[in-house]
Amino acid sequence: MPINPSHEGGPAMRPAESGGRLSQFVGYVAMVDAASFSIHVGKDFVQDPAAAHLIGLGAVLKVKSGNAVLFATVSSAASLPDDGLDLRVDFLGELRDGTFSRGVRDFPLPGSPAFAASARDHEAIYAPPGGDTLRIGTVFGSDGIPAALRAEALLSRHFAVLGSTGTGKSCGVALMIHRLVERCPGAHIVVLDPHNEYARAFAGNGIHVSTGDLKLPYWLMNFEEHVELLIGRDTRGREAEVDILKRCLFGARKKSGPTYSLTRLTVDTPIPYKLTDLLQAIDDELGRLDKAEQSRPFLRLRNKIEELRADGRYAYMFSGMLMQDTLTELVSKLLRFPVAGRPVTTLDLSGVPADIVDVVVSLLCRLVFDFAMWSRRQAGATPLLLVCEEAHRYVPREGLDNRIQAARKALERIAKEGRKYGVSLGLVSQRPSDLSEAVLSQCGTIVSMRMNNERDRNYVASAMPEGARGFLSVLPSLQNRECLVAGEGVACPVRVELDPLEDDKRPASDDPRFTESWRQDIDCLQDLVNDTIANWRRGVR
Repeated sequence: MPINPSHEGGPAMRPAESGGRLSQFVGYVAMVDAASFSIHVGKDFVQDPAAAHLIGLGAVLKVKSGNAVLFATVSSAASLPDDGLDLRVDFLGELRDGTFSRGVRDFPLPGSPAFAASARDHEAIYAPPGGDTLRIGTVFGSDGIPAALRAEALLSRHFAVLGSTGTGKSCGVALMIHRLVERCPGAHIVVLDPHNEYARAFAGNGIHVSTGDLKLPYWLMNFEEHVELLIGRDTRGREAEVDILKRCLFGARKKSGPTYSLTRLTVDTPIPYKLTDLLQAIDDELGRLDKAEQSRPFLRLRNKIEELRADGRYAYMFSGMLMQDTLTELVSKLLRFPVAGRPVTTLDLSGVPADIVDVVVSLLCRLVFDFAMWSRRQAGATPLLLVCEEAHRYVPREGLDNRIQAARKALERIAKEGRKYGVSLGLVSQRPSDLSEAVLSQCGTIVSMRMNNERDRNYVASAMPEGARGFLSVLPSLQNRECLVAGEGVACPVRVELDPLEDDKRPASDDPRFTESWRQDIDCLQDLVNDTIANWRRGVR
């Protein structure tokens, strides 16, 4: 039976004073445990059309307990024999001395009256005053109450934007970056863009780098990236080639060492070396062999190097940069030193061959992390943000691929250690269940859009903070441009309607319109085919 202290009649519309505003009475606390409690709602309230919307899934209710007001969200509802409702609600936090905080110190007792949160309550929870907040939209179901992210907590603890394809992830990421740049015009933001979507979004406040104008020198790779590129990710049975490459690469770097007056040189030291020196070192070792059958590893390695040098697809790594030390120019351009009014760099990876894209991503991620690590003690050291689209491609979960994967190791290192050196990581993925759990668990803020796949939802649920799990039931029913935000970047889990972006700030991620296109024939069909084939052959989009 519902608990009903001696209040006469139907109290559904009876107001109660809270925080300087009237709030609507809902029902009485019936049961309490450490993470949630239940509220019994009377029949009169349930049947009142003007009040029923206050107890829908995700609605915020409050109960006074001691010197604090406790807030909770409705996670489920069940019918009672008297036609009332039994609401299950999960704790959000408490408002004490005018400040909202997570956690609950004083739990409510059964029989305590519960009320719907007022507009002023929503403002105290979701839009607290502060100088480092970034507005991204409005709180769902509120009268335009702004939903804001706490920028410092968002960046210092990493974040992830997750959701099925077509739900607005790219626009959400662009919105967050635009808000960051508006607040922090001296930011340093790098976006790894595998589909060339973001160039248009940041045309006014960023630079776009594609393989056509990217000069990424081969000598910048570390030993593991050399192995992945020249030998392959699966090195089983090819250990001899790995050993040969290590000795010869060290020898090639050692020839350049005196130019830089280095006291400590390793196979990973990022100094230029000549490919001819590497090939000569391989030839020298090959010439010392006694048996011809032992030459196969040397010849395979040498042929692979020659093949990469001759392939025009890899010109941005292997052409025209022999012994040119371009590291200063590369770092300055990619990481925006100086910013010069354009704090965002979008790196177009769509033109990178599939068999080398992981090595390129690894090199770029490591470049960001290593620069931050070695500059940390300098007076001008500055934090960096790295945003990785299609993150599940580069940091897959354990068991999906057990071979060498330099990109995964580079991103895992940023996730685990980046905070110490001022590197923030933003992961964007449509398949969170394929993401490395070690990386996702390091993301302090999770922005979840609609997810139709049950496995993805369960995976996100395991990464969500405890107080946010009651929200996850609405993930399949979210509209485009709606999301759930939980973690360090918000005071408590919140459902948000994202602000719309102007057309010139939106990524070029719109899907082709089949029915509109198919209603008409193309007059210049032959030109379209000819131009497409020409671009295809040149490798230019």
